[in-house]
Amino acid sequence: MHDTVRRLLALDTGSPRVSVALLIDGELRAERAVEQASSAEGLIGLLDGCLGEAGLRPADLDAVAVLRGPGSFTGLRVGLATALGLHQALGVPVAVLPSLTVLAAAAPPDADSVLAVVDALRGEWFAQPFRRGSPPTPLAAARIVPAGELAALGGDCVIGFGVERLREVLPATRLCAAPPLAPHAARLAPLLPEAWDPTLLTRPLYLREPAVTPLAR
Repeated sequence: MHDTVRRLLALDTGSPRVSVALLIDGELRAERAVEQASSAEGLIGLLDGCLGEAGLRPADLDAVAVLRGPGSFTGLRVGLATALGLHQALGVPVAVLPSLTVLAAAAPPDADSVLAVVDALRGEWFAQPFRRGSPPTPLAAARIVPAGELAALGGDCVIGFGVERLREVLPATRLCAAPPLAPHAARLAPLLPEAWDPTLLTRPLYLREPAVTPLAR
């Protein structure tokens, strides 16, 4: 199914930089990105902008791709719900991609090994090492790591949003600021057959549940 996709719309709403990208016949035709704070009300505008730039309507799409985390709890829910709506309304297949894998795919091509990270707050990071490739090969499972222990995971470069905050604990490591991820997700989706499973839309990768305050009884 994924091998025959011609027009694919990808979206990432769980990262600090929310992005949408349109791939047609393997070529990036349009992309949009905004800061996450303005994504909830602006996501449909980003989608419409990408489609309009290519002269397409939603009904012209062959597939949708979305990132499933880890990332912002609320942001991930927005993206997954939007992808689910498009999947059901248009009857098109959907690819649901791990965010750390997409980050690894966005690393510089001269990096043989990559440590993909997402800020987990509280001085911790979601982290997963990869061997660079198309697609990247995971070298271990994703896990939560204190910032001071990231160096032990290795990697020619550490890529993620906000990695400049790690300069003090990784002074000798190449830190790579992540670009908007939707274009990389669009290119990666056809290479990951296991991602084309719509049941993953209801199984986001949080790695840690969001903090909640129980209601007083």
